[in-house]
Amino acid sequence: MGISVYAFGTGGKRKRIFQDIYFSVEDTDGVGVLYTKTGEYSAVLKMENPVQKYSANIDSYYEFTHLFTALAQTLGEGYAIHKQDIFVRKQFENEADDGQEFLSSAYFRYFKGRNYTDSICYLTITQEAKKSRLFSFDNKKWRDFLVKIRKVHDQLHDAGVQAEFLNKSEANEYVDRYFAMNFKDRIVSMTNFRVDDETVSMGDRRCKVYSLVDVDCAALPSLIRPYTNIEVNNTDMPVDLLALIDSIPNAETVVYNQIIFLPNQKRELAMLDKKKNRHASIPNPSNQMAVEDIKRVQEVIARESKLLVYSHFNLVVAVPTGTDLQKCTNHLENSFGRLGIHISKRAYNQLELFVNSFPGNCYGMNEDYDRFLTLGDAATCLMYKERILHNEETPLKIYYTDRQGVPVAIDITGKEGKNKLTDNSNFFCLGPSGSGKSFHMEKNRTKRRQAIAKSAVINT
Repeated sequence: MGISVYAFGTGGKRKRIFQDIYFSVEDTDGVGVLYTKTGEYSAVLKMENPVQKYSANIDSYYEFTHLFTALAQTLGEGYAIHKQDIFVRKQFENEADDGQEFLSSAYFRYFKGRNYTDSICYLTITQEAKKSRLFSFDNKKWRDFLVKIRKVHDQLHDAGVQAEFLNKSEANEYVDRYFAMNFKDRIVSMTNFRVDDETVSMGDRRCKVYSLVDVDCAALPSLIRPYTNIEVNNTDMPVDLLALIDSIPNAETVVYNQIIFLPNQKRELAMLDKKKNRHASIPNPSNQMAVEDIKRVQEVIARESKLLVYSHFNLVVAVPTGTDLQKCTNHLENSFGRLGIHISKRAYNQLELFVNSFPGNCYGMNEDYDRFLTLGDAATCLMYKERILHNEETPLKIYYTDRQGVPVAIDITGKEGKNKLTDNSNFFCLGPSGSGKSFHMEKNRTKRRQAIAKSAVINT
């Protein structure tokens, strides 16, 4: 008995699974770099998705796919792109100071405690480590990593996407919040985990990981585009293909993990050709269909220089203890089913999926079961592309309610905020009689006075 325990262990590796993720987090020129114990290193950018929710701009969805395809081509072989979109149910709290007028305080008091969904987006760039070598560190690859993460940041900036690197303390906090699945409270606490085939339980909440694609039975549409249409007042309006994930019933927190692995293109094309010949050697209808599909992919790659990538997509849904997770499952199955996507019903490796979705730990995903081969364009179509409207950074704040019914601060002048849209000082209000023009202009003047800005109001 003692010999067998010494030789084979006691199954304690599963208990140490969280301790075996990271080696350290270091600050490199203001960038917090995550080092895993398997030798990979990663940098994390906090970004905003480029497509405004409910903008109904079809071109912006395609521009997103072009942007991330360009990022993949910039990084090249041996890198992974891990995008995490996090949706959190919150209660509205007034962020303004205490010295408010009566009407302003009454306005915010009316909305206090109203539920709404907030969103955060992080992009993690990870460089793969060669596991076969005794010493995995390569100074040339390290310099290449530092150069390429800066290139990615510049490409995002040039595309008009707000993005900034997390430093060491911010990266540590990000990892801790994912570990606790708590992106709402100011102070994060850890607790014990209990894992079974269906859920991961932690403290007062339970999580379930839904894998979008079952590799053994891939049920995806043959053609896919980055948006879908919904009907609004008998008119079609384009929304994100994955717009459904920000309104899952009973969910407190939802994390959508989108991982793209960039392999060696020549090797993958050779393996694809070998697979085509293997199918062609046994003439039957299913093999003939497989041969035709592979030929179409090879033709697209040859004509349009598309990338072959390995992808993984999963949803981590956290609910309070005692909540029926079956309602979340039914909602996701029905919603994705309408898009022609049938999510996996055999994601029994809940703990492994949760752990391998940690920032920088994506190369722990099982190559045979958790990754599927597809074209880069198709993978980017399955990414989440929209952003929820947040308060503008401006000293002159005019509040309007958004589509969720909570106040959002907007700089209506377009020139006082951080993002300046104009340098014109003129401003006028146009509207029919009795619509509140004078009240609005008086409020605008008051806000300007509070922001120590000079203005002249002409009421006609």
